[in-house]
Amino acid sequence: MRRRAFLASALTAASTIVAGCSSTGSRTEYTDPTVKADDNPRDNAKYLEFRGNDVDLATVGVDPRFAPLPSTLRTTISHREDTKLQSFTQRFIAPDGGETPPQVSLRGPFMGDHSPHPSVSLFRDGMAAVVKVHRFGELADETAFIDLSVTQWPESARQLVVENTVELTEPGLTDRTYVLDGQLEFEFTAETEAGERTADTTDSVEKGRRARVSGSSVNTR
Repeated sequence: MRRRAFLASALTAASTIVAGCSSTGSRTEYTDPTVKADDNPRDNAKYLEFRGNDVDLATVGVDPRFAPLPSTLRTTISHREDTKLQSFTQRFIAPDGGETPPQVSLRGPFMGDHSPHPSVSLFRDGMAAVVKVHRFGELADETAFIDLSVTQWPESARQLVVENTVELTEPGLTDRTYVLDGQLEFEFTAETEAGERTADTTDSVEKGRRARVSGSSVNTR
C-alpha cells in the first residue's frame, strides 16, 4: 500500500457526500474495536483496531501532543489493500471543559498530484469540534495522515474524547461497505513539562463516560 501524508489546506465548503455503498451492495457496521496504546511509553498515541470475519479491516490512530494542554493532533487511517476510504468523521470533545468547546484547524496544503482531490470541512456540533472528510479522492486507496492544530482548548479540561467513524468500500460485482465506529479517550495533567508523556494510556475504555453531545451544526471560526 502506498503511503502519503494527507495534509489539508484552508477550509472549503464540502460538496456532495460520496455514497457509502451501491444499491446492490451490502453494508456492515463494526462498533467494538480493540483499543491499544503505543508501545513507546513516552508516546501518547492510541489505536482502534477493527476486525471482521477474522480479518483486519482498518486501524485508526490518534497521537495528541500536549504542551502541556493539547496543541496538535495527528490521525492515521490504514486499511486493507482491497478497500477504499469513502469518508471519515472525527469529533473532538472535552467532557470536563464546561461551556467552552475545543477548536481545531487543518494544517498544510492538500498533497495530491491528480484529481479528484479530497473534500473536507470543519464545523462545530454542540460541544464538539468536528472534522469530516467527505471524499478522499485519489488518496482513497492509501494510508491517510491528517494533521490538526488545536486553536482553542478549555483551560480547565483534562480529558479528550475522540469519536471516529470510517466508511470503507470493498469494490466488486456488488460493493461491500464497512462502517467502523469507535472512540478513544485521553487524560492528561497541566503540570507535566512539555515533551513528556501526559496522556493516560490504559487500554480499557470506560463506556459510561462517553460524552453526550447535542446541538445543531455551525461553522467554527
